[in-house]
Amino acid sequence: MNKQIHGNQIYNIWSQILSKEGIYIIVFRVNDYINLIINKNEFIIDKGYIIYIGSAGNGLNNRLRRHLTKNKKLRWHIDYVTNNKSVEPSIIYYKEGLYGVKIEDELSSLFYSKFLKIDNLGATDSKMPHMYYSNNIKEILKIIYKLDGSIIIFPSIFDYF
Repeated sequence: MNKQIHGNQIYNIWSQILSKEGIYIIVFRVNDYINLIINKNEFIIDKGYIIYIGSAGNGLNNRLRRHLTKNKKLRWHIDYVTNNKSVEPSIIYYKEGLYGVKIEDELSSLFYSKFLKIDNLGATDSKMPHMYYSNNIKEILKIIYKLDGSIIIFPSIFDYF
């Protein structure tokens, strides 16, 4: 059963996410198209949503904080997305316990046939994409609500219902 956190509770979230390892999905809203240059490759992403699947062997708390922080050293592909001023978090799903490429790929398979894959971004250690694009938040939520774990919904998502 999913645990949901809404509204003002978001500020207390970090005390609820332990420093244990786990799997996560972050859905970012892209408010205006973005043009990213990553390793000499250009990526143009329209307004909509980016779905990013990852895991944290050294703790969910620190990894999720990093993904939500702007103005950081750009280390991973997702940093180029999250550092953009037109991108903001909409949904975080997480589950403590299992982590690693195998479980990330299992989560990725839920999105694979339904959403546009953002090739060459998201996971360099897997053949499965770990980053997707959609302009349909309701379809994204349908998948996430079926998962066992915790869900955080940011207040700005309600602007689109």
